[in-house]
Formats: sequence, structure tokens, C-alpha cells
Amino acid sequence: MKVGIIGAGGMLAYQLKGFRKAGATVAAVADLDLAAAQKAAQTHGIDEALGSVEDLVGAERYRCYVSIIVPNKFHAPLSIQALKAGKHVFCEKPPAMNAKEVKEMIEVAEASGKTLMFNFNNRARPLCAALKSEIDSGRMGEIRSSQAKWIRRRGIPGFGGWFTQKRLSGGGPLIDLLHMLDLALYYMGYPEPNCVVARTFDDLIQNKEFKGPWGIPDVKGVTNDV
Repeated sequence: MKVGIIGAGGMLAYQLKGFRKAGATVAAVADLDLAAAQKAAQTHGIDEALGSVEDLVGAERYRCYVSIIVPNKFHAPLSIQALKAGKHVFCEKPPAMNAKEVKEMIEVAEASGKTLMFNFNNRARPLCAALKSEIDSGRMGEIRSSQAKWIRRRGIPGFGGWFTQKRLSGGGPLIDLLHMLDLALYYMGYPEPNCVVARTFDDLIQNKEFKGPWGIPDVKGVTNDV
């Protein structure tokens, strides 16, 4: 299996390790910043670096699988573009900016006959997989309620970066760290919700001392509105 990756950021190294462990070959990396793509290709031993997404998804010669590692805003359009070009797609989480975009992605995937998968990687952890097996066996009985919690102790991942801009990220911690919510619903077979109650707040995004040690550098002059 040969894979083309869209996005030359920090997450590329993690996906690259997984693909290679599974026996796949990452044949190309594409990024609008060609220099970043070239640097990533050189660092990680990838044969081809491209500065155009079209050059990757439109290629017929070997890239049947495309992995998308870009800010959330571009998950849906790039996934749809790749699916329509006849590629199987592995897309970073969250799936998209909203439910409408996800519905369109599913429709295009079904129409194309190609696989669309999202990186809910915690499902593949041995502990999570073992628990799912126990639930499916019926030994645990019926799940009637659940609580999903995840605490990020490392603060804001860079002020002014795409994480803190709603137009690029779509939201804050819930949309970014949705793994535990996904696991809770996954264990229960994804029941249809009757209602959703939510609360948002922005006091932390206004506190520049709440920056964590992990993340992207600060960008000045950019609105922080997550």
C-alpha cells in the first residue's frame, strides 16, 4: 500500500510511524508550503515532495490512499476532493467543522465506493480494544449511562495559531480533544441523541499566562476567539 500525505506539520511523524509499522509506504508529502514539504520529505525519507494538493490527489500512478493532516477547516474539502479523485481517505480528527460537512463527506464516500476513515486512534489502544470486546460479548450487560472526561493540563497550544481561531479550528477543547466522547459513544454503539446541552466560556483564552509547553508558537495580531 502506498500513501500520499497532505500536510507537512508535526503530526506527520506520528502517522508516518504508524503507516510504516503497518507495512505501508509513504510515497509523497504535499503542502502548500513547498519548502515545508521538502524538509519533511528529507527528514523522514519520503521520495517525493509536492507543493500542490492537486498534484497528489490527481495522480494515478500509485497514490491510492491519502492521509489528511491539516487544520480542521480543510478536512471536509480535501477529503471530498480526494474521494472524488478515486482515493481512499484517512483524515485527522475532528471529521469536520460541523455535522453538515460530515454528512456531505459520508455521501461522497458512499457514492465513490471508497473508504473514509477518521483518526479516532484511541479506539485502537489495546486497553480500549479489550474493553470493546468485553462489551460486545455481553458479559458487561447493557450500558445505561456513561461519563467521558479528559483533562488537558498543558494549557493553550499557542495563542494566535489555528487552534485558537474559530474559523480554522471550529471550536475549542471539545472539538479538538473529542476522543473520550467518541469512545463513550463507540462503546454504546453510537446511539442517536435526544438532545445536547452545552456551555462555552472564554476566560482561559483571554489569559496569556495560560500557555502550555506543547503546541505551536504564538502569532501576534491574530484574534483568539475559541
